[in-house]
Amino acid sequence: MGLNYTWELIDIKGNEMKVYKYRGGNKSILKRDLRSLYNNEIYSAPFNLLNDIFEARFTINENHFALSQMRSVIKEQDLKKINASTLKVLREYADNVNEFGIYSLSKTFEDELLWAYYADSHRGFCLEYELDELMEYRMRDELVIPVDYQEKMPCITDIDLLDFFESKKMAGNLNRKMIGTKSLRWKHEDEVRIVTGQSGLYKYKPSSLKSIYFGCRCDSRFIKLVMKVLCGRGLKYYKMSMKADTYKLERNRSEDCYKGRSYNNKVLATVENGVPYIFEGNEKYVKYINVAIDIVRRLPDCKNIFNADLSVNKGTPSNPVVYVQYESIDGRIQSEYYTLNVLDYYFRKQSKSE
Repeated sequence: MGLNYTWELIDIKGNEMKVYKYRGGNKSILKRDLRSLYNNEIYSAPFNLLNDIFEARFTINENHFALSQMRSVIKEQDLKKINASTLKVLREYADNVNEFGIYSLSKTFEDELLWAYYADSHRGFCLEYELDELMEYRMRDELVIPVDYQEKMPCITDIDLLDFFESKKMAGNLNRKMIGTKSLRWKHEDEVRIVTGQSGLYKYKPSSLKSIYFGCRCDSRFIKLVMKVLCGRGLKYYKMSMKADTYKLERNRSEDCYKGRSYNNKVLATVENGVPYIFEGNEKYVKYINVAIDIVRRLPDCKNIFNADLSVNKGTPSNPVVYVQYESIDGRIQSEYYTLNVLDYYFRKQSKSE
């Protein structure tokens, strides 16, 4: 059985969060961006090189920054030593924050200022990702922070620091204040940040990229080039335009110039002997499991399939979900999930092509 693999109908989560990345620039930048898209990579930029000079700025009330509830039992002189030591640790951690990487995204694809600033005055493009899928491949342990916009700089308290060092939670108040707070002037960006332990390139699952929006002034030759580079991935394409009689942008669906092309693994991944092993009672789902295996073994990053069955964590007894586990070409264990409706779609598509 052979399938032209696309992802456009695969959606089993029901609570997906769409996030957007605006891109644009000179030919060198666009060439780099296309290479990253082709290789399924994002670049997490060094925190200290972000364009807001007030990043990681905060205030401290040093007169109160101590174990306040212990003032009655600790001598004042010792308390000052604790204060000094705690503040030193805080400042050292603040310095380490500059070593983090940041991949900045937005919750909107239609902000005219973002198109003007980050997409080369509407000549660039905007990428749409599903956030959970974007994170689950090589960034599943990284931090996601929705940016909070405030009139005043955040104030770090002793409670913030204690919570961070006691719980070891990266997503605590300390990091939200240090990494995820900006002035109200930036509120229109509606930013979501992926915070990585270090800057650099990070791989993502190809299926996490859902759509591409081209700016109002985007050149038709560039649009066709993007479609060619990403052909066969089942992406949706849109062209932005000015909505009549308003100061708003709107999207219009664009036809994929390379619709029908396949994005498949040139060499089919191996399937281990005995896969799938069908448990008693699951015999009626054999067709679905085999279709799922055939889809996954054609994925560009799939090397070897070692398990396929019905998921016990997703779906319901009356509407089960099929999962396939495989080893990727970089040695990681990955899982793909498919509803029966999605697999029916592929089965019908294949039957028509035969």
